[in-house]
Amino acid sequence: MKKTVSVILCTIILVLSLSGCSGSAELTQENVTKTVDKTFSALKNFDSDDLDKYVDSSTLSIIIGYANKHEQFSQLGKAIFANLSYEIKDIDLEAKTVTVAVKNKDLFTVASDFASQLKDDYSTFQLLNKLNDEKFLDMKLNALCKQIEEAPMSDKETEITLNIEQSNKNLVLVFDNTAEDGVSGNALNAIKNIYS
Repeated sequence: MKKTVSVILCTIILVLSLSGCSGSAELTQENVTKTVDKTFSALKNFDSDDLDKYVDSSTLSIIIGYANKHEQFSQLGKAIFANLSYEIKDIDLEAKTVTVAVKNKDLFTVASDFASQLKDDYSTFQLLNKLNDEKFLDMKLNALCKQIEEAPMSDKETEITLNIEQSNKNLVLVFDNTAEDGVSGNALNAIKNIYS
């Protein structure tokens, strides 16, 4: 009888504690700060589970999709965001936004040169077929990661403003093109310039 009561009490406590965790979707200064911290930690570690949970970004979603199939893309993500730093400048709960100053390596030239070379060597169709070629990915993405490692740090911060959405379980930060470009050290903008 005592064991049964103990099990029931433990179950009730567990359920109550888990339901208390759902408050992380509440729009508060503390929850926004925690979400920003979790998001930027996920970027630096390129943690695809946390990125899926806390980030709404069309470009990152594509990279995550490939990273879940090919380790080379995961390593590329880690290389891009390894030196990313951030500071929360403003949280506007009414507007549902958070402004963050970010600083990363200046990856514009590295990304631009890499994209230009790919465009010269392969048609879009050929390149899409190469995305499942492990040797190709090893060769090209390892070389790109090495170039990223050697790139200089940017000498200035960039301020980005992220919209905040509330999911059932947590807050989600929405990265538009400007925000994606800011955290990626201008790599995204460089690639888009080549392929637009």
